[in-house]
Amino acid sequence: MSVLFSSFEVGSLRLRNRVVMPPMVSGQSDLDGLVTDAIVEHYRLRARAGTGTIIVEATNVDETGRPWSKGIGAWEDGQIAGLTALARGIHEQGAVAAIQLVHGGPQASPEIPGVSVVGPSTVPHSAEAHPPRALTVEEIVRIEERFADAAGRCVQAGFDAVEAHGAHGYLLDSFLSSHSNRRTDEYGGYISGRMRMLLETCRKMKARIGDKLLICRISLFNKSEGFGLDEYRELVGGIEAAGVDVLHVSTDGAFKPFFGSKKSLGQWTKDVSATPIIVAGGLGEPADAERAVDEGHCDLAAIGNAMYEDAEWTVKARRALGV
Repeated sequence: MSVLFSSFEVGSLRLRNRVVMPPMVSGQSDLDGLVTDAIVEHYRLRARAGTGTIIVEATNVDETGRPWSKGIGAWEDGQIAGLTALARGIHEQGAVAAIQLVHGGPQASPEIPGVSVVGPSTVPHSAEAHPPRALTVEEIVRIEERFADAAGRCVQAGFDAVEAHGAHGYLLDSFLSSHSNRRTDEYGGYISGRMRMLLETCRKMKARIGDKLLICRISLFNKSEGFGLDEYRELVGGIEAAGVDVLHVSTDGAFKPFFGSKKSLGQWTKDVSATPIIVAGGLGEPADAERAVDEGHCDLAAIGNAMYEDAEWTVKARRALGV
């Protein structure tokens, strides 16, 4: 019997299997961040294939923090109708509907009119990137509230879960990094300060969405320093205490050893937290996704590029595993 295709319960939700489509930007919204018919069909097809959970692509919480000109938005009430159609399309095919929320921060696009490149400090994301403006404490709090407001709109639209994007160098993640965060106030310094914005954002989102699931995505492969096992344990514990129901760990290889041991990052995460975890990273082959769940690297396996490229991935995986 396949573990990957066994059911899984978290909170009040029963997932029909352990297969997750993680958020990947499709660039199919209109310039106002509105959901289009093409986006609904994109996710409907992957839900129809039998995927257990669909996490809709990074959705902008603030019009001034957009990384993409054609990214979905949840920054205003006028976007709720389209989000409702999207959640309905996923539900009608039997999948759990989740959605990721993001603020671009240092990776916001200055080419989009009205967008501001901001971050914890004036450290650019890359040598070619536009240097960000350091946020004031008042601005940090206001952005945290934008995340909570957007989460409320998504729940109003019918989504079962909302994910805070704390990975891949976007705003919440840029505060975690000791390279990009050079602050000397309560939002900088040791990991306890650097994770403050992420944890405050998670708490505010959870307060807004009530009994709906809160997911938080994190990554370490883009951090060159400042994250040993002790720091990671503190981060994961803080996320769990902030009310997060599921932790989404983005890796550069689901089976890659971490912290100088033979254990993967997923296995370390399960060692230090009771929170169910999703792992993403190199699980495009059905046998690898099955192994990841079976060996305890994760509870739920995220299938990224392979599912993005092939809407029928879940159908074919069932066949490959003899389910």
